[in-house]
Amino acid sequence: MIVRHAIYEDLPAIRVGFAHFVAELEAHQLVKYPTHDAGTLDDFTVHLAGRIGVDPRLLLYVAVDDETRQLLGFLGGEVSERVLGYPTRYGAAHWLYVAPGLRGRGVGRALVRFACVDLAQLGITHVELASLTGDEQWLKRGWFPYLVHYVLPLEGVIAGAAERPPAPALEPAPALEVPPEPAPMAAANGNGGPSHAEPAPRRRRRKPYVPTGRPRGRPRKVREGEGGQP
Repeated sequence: MIVRHAIYEDLPAIRVGFAHFVAELEAHQLVKYPTHDAGTLDDFTVHLAGRIGVDPRLLLYVAVDDETRQLLGFLGGEVSERVLGYPTRYGAAHWLYVAPGLRGRGVGRALVRFACVDLAQLGITHVELASLTGDEQWLKRGWFPYLVHYVLPLEGVIAGAAERPPAPALEPAPALEVPPEPAPMAAANGNGGPSHAEPAPRRRRRKPYVPTGRPRGRPRKVREGEGGQP
C-alpha cells in the first residue's frame, strides 16, 4: 500500500470513491439533509480540480495498491479559520473513504497518519469533523462532541417566529359576599358598653331522705288534756 498526496490524475478514481461515500452516507441518514444528485458529483470533481496543486489549504490524500495502483481509499479536508475563538486555524476533515472490502486493515489509519505530518508542519493543533446523527463511532474513538447542528425549512422558521395573539384574559373569579358585621348590643346600663348579665343564684340541692325509724321533724310538745299519757 502506498499513501501519498493526491494528484490531478487521481481525480477519476476519487470521483468514483466519493460516489460510493455519498451513497453510504444517505443510506444511514436519519434526517435526509442535505440531499445529493448527479450534479453533486460533478460539483465535487470541479471543486477539487481547481484546487489540487494550487491551494495550499487543501488536504487531499490517497492510498493505492502497490502493484495495480488501484484506489484503496482517500482522505480529504482543508485548513479552516474562525473569526472568533481559539484556535483560529484548525484542520477540517471532510471525507474519509475506504473500499468496503479493505476496511479494518489499517488503510484509514495510514491516511490519517500521513495527513497529521502535514498538519503539524502547518502549526495546526486541532482537527474538527462532523458525523451523522446517531453515529457514535467518533465518540468511541476518543473524539469530543462540542457542537450540534439543527436544520429546519424556512417555512418552519417563519412559522415559529410569527407573532402569536395574546392569550385571552381570564375573568376574575367573583368575590365571596362577606356578611355584614352585627350591630353592637346595647348594655343593660344604657352606656353602650358590653352588657354582662348577672349570674342566676345557684339552687341548693336537697339531700335525699333516708328513713331512720324516728319521726321526721322536731317532736311536738304534748299538752295536758290531750291524748296520751300524762
